[in-house]
Amino acid sequence: MVDDLTTYQQALNDFRRARSKAAMQRFWASIQGKSLNLLPYDKISTTLQAVSRTDIGLQNVKLKDIIGSVGRADDFTSDFLPLRDGDIHRWAQVKTAMTSPASAGVPPVHLYKVGDAYFVLDGNHRVSIAKQMGMEEIEAYVTEFKTRVPISSSITPEELILKSKYVEFLNNTRLDQILPGVDFSLNYVENYPLLEEHIAVHRYYMGIEQQREISYEEAVRDWYEKVYLPVVKTIESSGLRNEFKDMTVTDLYLWVLDQQTLLQEALGIPISTEHAAEYMAMHEGKLVKPLSSRGEQHFEETVFSIEPAEAINAYLYTRMQDDCLFRDILVAIGDHDETWNALEEAILLNRCANGHIRGLHVINPDDRIDEETHHKMEVRFEQRLKEVGIEGKLLIVKGDITSRISEHSLLSDLVVLRLNFPPGGLVDRLTSGITSILRNARRPVLLVKDKVLPPEKMLIVYNGSAKSKEALFMGAYYAARWGTQLVLFTLDEGTETLETEISYAKTYLRKLNIDFEYVIKRDEPFVKATLETAAHVKATMIVMGGYSGDSIFDRIFGSEIETLLKETSLPILISQ
Repeated sequence: MVDDLTTYQQALNDFRRARSKAAMQRFWASIQGKSLNLLPYDKISTTLQAVSRTDIGLQNVKLKDIIGSVGRADDFTSDFLPLRDGDIHRWAQVKTAMTSPASAGVPPVHLYKVGDAYFVLDGNHRVSIAKQMGMEEIEAYVTEFKTRVPISSSITPEELILKSKYVEFLNNTRLDQILPGVDFSLNYVENYPLLEEHIAVHRYYMGIEQQREISYEEAVRDWYEKVYLPVVKTIESSGLRNEFKDMTVTDLYLWVLDQQTLLQEALGIPISTEHAAEYMAMHEGKLVKPLSSRGEQHFEETVFSIEPAEAINAYLYTRMQDDCLFRDILVAIGDHDETWNALEEAILLNRCANGHIRGLHVINPDDRIDEETHHKMEVRFEQRLKEVGIEGKLLIVKGDITSRISEHSLLSDLVVLRLNFPPGGLVDRLTSGITSILRNARRPVLLVKDKVLPPEKMLIVYNGSAKSKEALFMGAYYAARWGTQLVLFTLDEGTETLETEISYAKTYLRKLNIDFEYVIKRDEPFVKATLETAAHVKATMIVMGGYSGDSIFDRIFGSEIETLLKETSLPILISQ
C-alpha cells in the first residue's frame, strides 16, 4: 500500500511520459535502422567468455556506464525507458519510495561489471527512474567479471559482433595467454585467418632457418617481436592511425604488409615497410608524417641531453649501424645523359651493406617506346651496379617527369638528379619542376652537375631552421660513420636568434665528438658567399636545408637556385 498518494500519482504520470518517449524513440530508431536495445548480460558473458568473478563492494557508479541488464534487457530501452505498460504500478511504487519525504529510501542496486560496462542484476526500475530524474550516479553493490575480451560502456551491438569474432580468434590462437595485454582485434574480421597465416608462415621459416622444430608459443613471441612490433611502430610514428580511424592497429598491420607485397611484385624491387606505408597512404589521400624528421629530433635530443658525450656518440654510431641513412636511393636517368653521373654519385653515397639503387627513366606520354634503346639502358644499369656489388634495377615509365619522380621518391630514402644544362638534357624537362620537387619532396634531393665527387668534405649551410638541422644531421652521420670532414657555414643576415642557434649546432657536433671547421660571413649575397666558402675550404659537397617556411632558402629557390647550380660544379644535397 502506498502512503504518499500525491507522490504516487505523480509517479504514474511520469511513467506514462517515459513510456510515450520510449515509443517515440523506438519509432524513429526503426526508420533510421538504429537499435535502442539494452545489451543482455547473458549474451555478453557467453560471447566474451567470462573467466573469473570478484565482489568489489559498494560503489557509486555513473549511470551512463550502465548499458545492460541481467534477465530484463527486453523490458527497457538503452536509456532505461520502460517498454512494458504492465510495469506502471511497480515503477511508480519504486519512484515513490525514492522521492517521497515519508519514505525511508531504497537499497543500493546490484550490478555486474564487465570491462568498463555495467549490467543490472537487481534494481532495473531504480536505474530507470534515476536516469529519468537526471541523476548522474547511483549507489551499487558491484560484482566484477573478467572476460577474454574487455568492453567499454559505449559498446554497440555491431561492436559486440566484432568482439565475438575476436574471441573466436583467441580461442584458435591463444594469443591472449601467450602475449597477455596485447590487443590484436580487427574491425575487418574476415582477415583473422590471414593473421593466423602470418604466424604459421613465420613459424615455418623459423624452423627452416634454425633447422629444428619450433613450438607454437616460441613462434608467436618471435613473430610479435621481429615482425608485428616493428610494423606497428612504423604505423604509430607515421600517424597512420589518425588517418585511418576505421581500422585498428592490427588492421593497419595487415594492410601495410599487403600493400608492401603488392608494390614489390608490381615494381620488382624491394620496398621497406616504412616506404610502403607512406606511399600507399599518400595514394589514399592521407597525410602522414615524413620519415626525414628524425634529424631534427636527434638534434634536439643530443643538444639538450645530460648524457656524457661518449654515450651520445656511441648511440649515434650504433643507431646508424642498424639504420642506414640512405639505404634505398632513386636515380633519375635522362634521355641524353651519356655519363650517368647521378648514378656514379649515388654509388659513392650508398654505404649500406644491403643498399639498393633503383633508376628511373621517364618517357613523355606521347613518345614511342624504343624497346631496343631501353633494353640497352637496363643492361648498362645492371652491369654497373654488378661491378660495385650493389643491388638495383632500372624502371622505365611514362608520364610527367616531375610527378613520376615525386611519386617514386616516396619509395626511397634519397633522390639523385643529374642536371646537365645543354638542350635535350634532363634539366630541359625538369627545370620548371625543380621548385615543385624541392617544395613538396618528402625525401632529401641530391643535385649533381659535371663532377662526381665523394662525400669527403661537406659544407653544411646552417641557419638554425628545422631543415638546416636535418642537413646538419646528415653531415653528422657521414662524419661519425665514414670520417667525412665537416665545415659549418653561416650567413649572418642580422637574425636575432642566430647566435644561439649556432651555439646549439656547435654543441651538437661536439657532443658527438665530431671535429669541424666554422665559417661565418655577413651581409653578402647568398650564392656568392656559399660558392666562395666552398672553394676556399675545398668542399666536395654542399649540404643545405630545403623549404621550411622561415628559411632563407625559401627566398632563393627559384631564380637563385638556378644560378647556384650553374656556377658550381659541386653536388648539392638538400634536406627535406
